[in-house]
Amino acid sequence: MAWYDNPTIAATLGALAGSVVTTFVSIFIWQRTKKIRRVDCIINDSSSLISFSDAIRKDLQIIYAGESANSVFLFNLEIFNSGTLAIRSQPVNIMLDSESKIVGYRLSTVPEVGFGGIDELSLEKNKLDLSIELLNPQDRVYIELTSINNSSENIDIYMKNANVIPRVYTRRAAENLMLGAFSEEIDLSLASLAIISAIPFFGGFARFLLTVVLSLKT
Repeated sequence: MAWYDNPTIAATLGALAGSVVTTFVSIFIWQRTKKIRRVDCIINDSSSLISFSDAIRKDLQIIYAGESANSVFLFNLEIFNSGTLAIRSQPVNIMLDSESKIVGYRLSTVPEVGFGGIDELSLEKNKLDLSIELLNPQDRVYIELTSINNSSENIDIYMKNANVIPRVYTRRAAENLMLGAFSEEIDLSLASLAIISAIPFFGGFARFLLTVVLSLKT
């Protein structure tokens, strides 16, 4: 009997081939995903500190931070490095609606000590431009922004930077995404591949297919 007709040898070679292919594919995917420069900004729900109806607004005069105001809004932003590589000179451009005026902001960081500089590049009425000197993975910057005379709760964040993936979303959207992930139905194809991967001979090929499918889904 030729060696290739021996079922034991064929099964062993099949398992080895599947394992080798799976290993190379895993290394390829790992090499592509281990170096990620990505910065996220979570916009927490804004809050109106002071607002008045049109019926009484004409009879009131409110001064806030030395400015005449018909509304006062507080915005909370959370900016963090969600990638695996450090990011340098990360710009953060904030713009509110055209009627509003930024009257102040407060910064805090994680870590608090040794974080690096955060420079104010410009502050013009409804626009604030900042530059974060260095964001290591999982470093965070919290921005508390106060504005007056807002006609809406609109806020736009721009974080364009070379070779960096920017993502901006609201806290509510992030929570809905997490809830959606937990409530998704089980993918039967992935479950089947996971079961088959434990079976000798077929396991190597099943693990290869499972790795490919997961890489395409993420």
